[in-house]
Amino acid sequence: MNAPPTTLPWNTVWVIGASFGIGKAFAELCADRGATVIASARSAEALDEMAAANGQIVPLPFDVTDAAAVGKAVAEIQNRNLLPDLTLYNAGIYEPVTGWRVDADLFARHMAVNYMGAVHVLDGLLPALVARGSGHVALVASLSGYFGLPKATAYGPSKAALISLCESLKLEIDAAGLDLSVVNPGFVETRLTDKNDFKMPYLVSPEDAARQMLEGLLRKDFEIAFPKPFVRRMKLTRLLPYSLYFKVMKRLVS
Repeated sequence: MNAPPTTLPWNTVWVIGASFGIGKAFAELCADRGATVIASARSAEALDEMAAANGQIVPLPFDVTDAAAVGKAVAEIQNRNLLPDLTLYNAGIYEPVTGWRVDADLFARHMAVNYMGAVHVLDGLLPALVARGSGHVALVASLSGYFGLPKATAYGPSKAALISLCESLKLEIDAAGLDLSVVNPGFVETRLTDKNDFKMPYLVSPEDAARQMLEGLLRKDFEIAFPKPFVRRMKLTRLLPYSLYFKVMKRLVS
C-alpha cells in the first residue's frame, strides 16, 4: 500500500529522543500527517513498537553520546535516501539537584546528553544539509535555560547552552540556506517531570506540547516557547535585578 501524501512541508522528519514524552508525541503527530518519520533513541524495543503501530515510522536506534554512532546513523540515513527535511533534537535527561553539593559525574551526564548529543548530531548532519541547500533543524531546550532555577542545577545549564548554541549559529545557518529553531517548553507531563516534588505551573500534556511545537515549526519561528502565560512570567523574571531575582527564587524554595 502506498503511503498517504504528507500534509506537511517536510517529506522526511527525523526525531531524536522519540521513545517517550514530547518526542514520541511529535513523531506520531508527523507520521499521522503523512511524513516519513525516522525515530531515534537508545531503546530499540520502544522504537520497534512505534514502527509496528505506524507504518510511516522508521526506527533508527543509537546513543547520542557516542559520536561515532551518530555519524553512522547519519550515513545510514543518507544511504537510504532519507536525509531529513526537518530534524528535531529532543534527547535529554533530568535529575533534580538539592543542596549545595556539585556532583561532577551527574553534571557531565546532563551535558553529554542534553548538549553534546546535539553537537554530535549537528556535526554529522549539517554538512549534508548544507550540500543539499535545504533543511530545518530544531533543538529542544527549556524555559529553565533562561536563568538559574532551584533544583535545576545540572539540567538548567545544559539547556542554557543549547539556547546559546542556537543563538550563535542562527546567522550562519541562515546564510547557508537552512532554518534553525530552538524550542523552549515549560513543564510537560512526562516521566522526567514526574521526578519533581513541587507544583508545576501551566503543566501541559506531551500531545499539546507537540502540537504547539509543530505550529511554531510550520511558521519557521526561531524560538518556539510555551505555554505563553508561563513564558511571559519567565521573561519578565529574567529582567529583574539580582537583588529582586534572588528574593523571588528564595520564595520558590522556602
